[in-house]
Amino acid sequence: MVLTRRAALGMTGLAGLAAMAGCATPGGEAADASGTRTVEHPLGTAEIPVRPQRVIALDAGAGLQTSLEAGAPLIAAETLAGETAIPDYLPKPPGGFQPLGFNEIDLERLTALAPDLIIGSRSRVEELYPQLTKIAPTVAYLNTADRVRWRDTALTVADLLGARPELERRLAEFDAAAKDFAEQHTESLKQRSVALVRFTADEVRILTGVIFPSDLLAQLGVRRPASNEPKEADATYISLTRETVPVLADADTILYFSGGGGFAQESGELFAEVTEGPLWRRLPAVKAGRAHQVNALNWWDGYSTSAAHACLTELAGLL
Repeated sequence: MVLTRRAALGMTGLAGLAAMAGCATPGGEAADASGTRTVEHPLGTAEIPVRPQRVIALDAGAGLQTSLEAGAPLIAAETLAGETAIPDYLPKPPGGFQPLGFNEIDLERLTALAPDLIIGSRSRVEELYPQLTKIAPTVAYLNTADRVRWRDTALTVADLLGARPELERRLAEFDAAAKDFAEQHTESLKQRSVALVRFTADEVRILTGVIFPSDLLAQLGVRRPASNEPKEADATYISLTRETVPVLADADTILYFSGGGGFAQESGELFAEVTEGPLWRRLPAVKAGRAHQVNALNWWDGYSTSAAHACLTELAGLL
């Protein structure tokens, strides 16, 4: 049986889920004699192996990327839509790994894989959680859809895999690189405000808040223009139409990309219409040659220290 799910970005129930975010991190719990431990998470309680040997990740973000960075025994995972299923900046999957595609769960296939642990973002596994728990212990975690920072989600996943020290090492390594970057480019970062824009199938979005690339720019000390400040404090994007694109006129620099996620093949028409149109071409950043198209695989599909390093490299080239 194959069922398609959509990742919900709505606010329904987020207050309660946010309060449970700490419960999704099982660090510090003691293992019992049988080699399992009890973990509370946003969808319930699970008894999971202390050292899982056959992990399935139903999330191409933190689930897939943190598992690969941690060297976990990942036997299968949801992968990205589009031409690239697994970004090249990530460590290679272990032998025998099976890609599961994007936004689908095949319960019969998962059963045949005989996992001893299933992990996935709350929005990915919630609909089929009861069925998944019959296959293997299943743990859900919160992510940026629930207004949780990517690095916090990654630490939660690493905890579930028994690999928190490795991820902490990777985060510390990236934090040092980000600090060096900010110090090397202090003047450039002070002089120019930066707008961050994504084209989807039906609208133009200014990215903000805890969403991965926006959080990354904030860590680097990048200044954002007034147009990038959302009306709701926890919003992750601001919607623009073709006609309201001129609000980006207050940005000294524009970083933009098309698609990513489930929209990898769907945003080309709107992207071409806007970026080749007069309103876009009149933007000061565009006229000055300071509008830069960046790689969606890094800036949107990224959810790891590996992706963060890739963004840093790309940004350094532009500066």
